[in-house]
Amino acid sequence: LTSVLENFNIIFQLILNENNSGKKLKKINSDLRNKKLEIESFLDISELLSSSSEIEILFQNLLEYLVFTMNASKGIILSKEPNSGIYELKASLGIDESISKKIFRENKGVLSLLKKEKKSLILKYNDDLPLLYYSEKNSLVGPFINNAQLNGAIIIYDKESRKGFVDFSQYDLRFFNSIVKKISLSYNNIILLDNVNKSKKLIDNIMSSISTGIVKINLMGEIEYINDSAIEIFQLDKSILLDNHYAIVFEGNPDLVELIEFAESRNHILYEENLKVKKQDNNETNINLTISPVFDEGVNSGSVISIEDLSDINKVKSTFKKYVSENIVDELLVNEESLELGGVEQEVCVLFSDIRGFTSMSEQLEASKVVTLLNRFFDKMIDVVFKYNGTLDKIIGDELMVLYGAPLKKTDDILNAVNTAKEMFISLDNFNKKMNDDGFPKLNIGIGINYGKVICGNIGS
Repeated sequence: LTSVLENFNIIFQLILNENNSGKKLKKINSDLRNKKLEIESFLDISELLSSSSEIEILFQNLLEYLVFTMNASKGIILSKEPNSGIYELKASLGIDESISKKIFRENKGVLSLLKKEKKSLILKYNDDLPLLYYSEKNSLVGPFINNAQLNGAIIIYDKESRKGFVDFSQYDLRFFNSIVKKISLSYNNIILLDNVNKSKKLIDNIMSSISTGIVKINLMGEIEYINDSAIEIFQLDKSILLDNHYAIVFEGNPDLVELIEFAESRNHILYEENLKVKKQDNNETNINLTISPVFDEGVNSGSVISIEDLSDINKVKSTFKKYVSENIVDELLVNEESLELGGVEQEVCVLFSDIRGFTSMSEQLEASKVVTLLNRFFDKMIDVVFKYNGTLDKIIGDELMVLYGAPLKKTDDILNAVNTAKEMFISLDNFNKKMNDDGFPKLNIGIGINYGKVICGNIGS
């Protein structure tokens, strides 16, 4: 019997030891699972923080990850606006949209507690904590702290289980706190990167809105930035521009490449006016070019090329030169005030010219021949007008009205008007000889010149 009792004690002790070992193993397994979850969470959070997403998308991804990992039902992230001190809603999950209309400050409630405690907390809703109104059980609240200052907060509400909502535990708090600390350490970098992106976007918007082409090249000659206007001027393919050498991008414009190389070697600002360049589609245009060195803390870091497209200006010149001589166009474009609306009293010489007997002659000709005759006649006469700096005011049927001294006054306006009249007669003789050979009747003209004070200017809208 004694032997049986001894054996029973031995067996009982073995069973007891086995049970204790099982409990220890379960605890060890549980701890290992928790550590594994923490490590995996750190890796996931680190990956999210290193992503290049915009700040709103990044905060939303962080919140969703925390809510799902902690089995929470909902959550929000608040970020402090440094200028106003107001906390803005950056992300929310499971909360109705009315929260986005609220203003949050750190002088009371949850934010005041976090500012004071500077650590994550488990809190239940009460009237003094309106931010926790959305919870039925309790909530985890965590601060984003930098240099002892509260910069933001994250709140997750109501842990979910198979039985419904349950309270967050102290283990949940420790796990939550470790993740919040990780986010807090990266918070400043997140905000800094967001500010950089906003500044870059603002600069891009400004650069895209201006008509001047801008190209930034580094010391290696690679294009670091090019705005839409520069791409449009040269009709370039945007996908092959960045980080490509300017000599390759502008290979069809050796003069431009040579000027950039020259500016790089001299390290000073270079201007070039009315440079003819070839676009990608082989069409040509003219540009004004400015190449300026860029210095970063006194060290040259490359160049900025400014390109002013002259194609629109040249179109204006081309159109304007149909009415006034080329040198007057150039002077007007330099002195734009002379084109403003209004009138001024000044002395002007006016020349009128018309064809003698034109009405009766035109009745005897076909309409197409009348048009041909007038077009050829006006071509010859207007060439003479422009030769002597006259301004073609209007064509009235077969009549020309020409101004000397408007829009720009010159000392020899009267002489130019008289010389115009004399040469128009000479040109008409040559014109009649050629037109007679083509079967057209001979033209005779009368010219009248008057000089005096007029009100001269741009009248209209």
